[in-house]
Parts: sequence; C-alpha cells; structure tokens
Amino acid sequence: MKKSVQIIIGVVVVIAIIAAIVVAIIFSSNGSDGKTSLPEVSSLEDLHELIEKIYEPVDIGELMIDTIDVNLTDANSVKSFTGLEDGNSFEYLCVSEPIIGSIPYSFVIGKVKEGVNANELAKQMSESIDQRKWICVTANDLYATSSGEYVFLVMGGQSSAEIAKSAYDSFKNLAQKVGKEYEKSISDEEIPNDTEEAPVFQVPTTEQ
Repeated sequence: MKKSVQIIIGVVVVIAIIAAIVVAIIFSSNGSDGKTSLPEVSSLEDLHELIEKIYEPVDIGELMIDTIDVNLTDANSVKSFTGLEDGNSFEYLCVSEPIIGSIPYSFVIGKVKEGVNANELAKQMSESIDQRKWICVTANDLYATSSGEYVFLVMGGQSSAEIAKSAYDSFKNLAQKVGKEYEKSISDEEIPNDTEEAPVFQVPTTEQ
C-alpha cells in the first residue's frame, strides 16, 4: 500500500514538473509573462516617458521627430500606424514619426489590454503594416517584438535604417526580456516601380 502511494506521488510530481516547464516555455515564447523590466505604464504620459528613455541612447542626428497619441477609436489611424483593423487590443498606443512626411521612419509602442497576447499582436503588426505607406519612399527594414504587456514595432528606410535598429536595440535593452522577434527587410529591387507600370494617359484629338 505504501509503495503504491509513493508511486502515485512520484507520478504527480513528475506531471507537475512537466506542466511547469511547458507553461514556462509558452510564456517565454510569447513575451507575456509580466517579467519585463520596462517601467509600469498607467497613462499616456507614462508611455511618452518610456519613449524618451528608449530614445536616450539613440542618435537621431538631424531627424525631427514628433510623438503622437493614437486615437484608438479611429480605425483609419490605427491601421495606418499598426496595420491592424482596429485598436481594441490596446490600452495605450503612441507613434513617433518624422515631422517631414517624406522620410520613411515609424516607431510604434503600445500597452495591450489584459488578456491580450502582446507577442501575437506584434506578429500581426509586422505582417500587416504597410512599409510603403509613404507612397514615394519605403521603410526597407522592420523590427517588431513584445515584452510583458508591451508591443513594439519600428521600421526605417535607407536614411533612417540605423536609427530604427538602434531604437529597437534600446527597447530590448530596457526590457531585458522580450518575446519572439519579427524582422522584415525589403531590398530596392523588390520594390515595384509604380511609375513604370502606370498607364500613359493620352488626350483625345478632334478631327478637323
């Protein structure tokens, strides 16, 4: 009887250890385990302060950047900045972009609502965001990840690629622990030339 009890206890302990390992792996992969080293954000002001900390080691040169609060009820704005159809997954969302619209650079950071998988959202954003949203220029390099309840995406073109990578590295350094990382790179050869493909409009002539 005692031997059978010991066996049962041993089996239970093994199952508990396996379950703990599986849970740890899942949380580690999605970056939503709450162990981020990023400061707590409970307002948009806090999010702005976090953005300033991320930018501290980043040399932006002469790039003039403006940080704005995204209206989560404005689906068009949310889609333009994140690629997502709506802002229902976010508690707060801010975007940092150049004042001059012809420079392809975008820095997006948001705090997700409770129960939202931040890393899955980062993946969706990396797959859905339009890297050519500036029409005339393209953000060749894109980086996205998550840490705890925060999602982060940054992308830049040839003139801002180093700034984007530096900002991404700064975010990871501050967070200490991040979820799965998503990177995309578009070479100039892969960017279609809309001008060449555009049909030529001919003005009809009137016979005399």
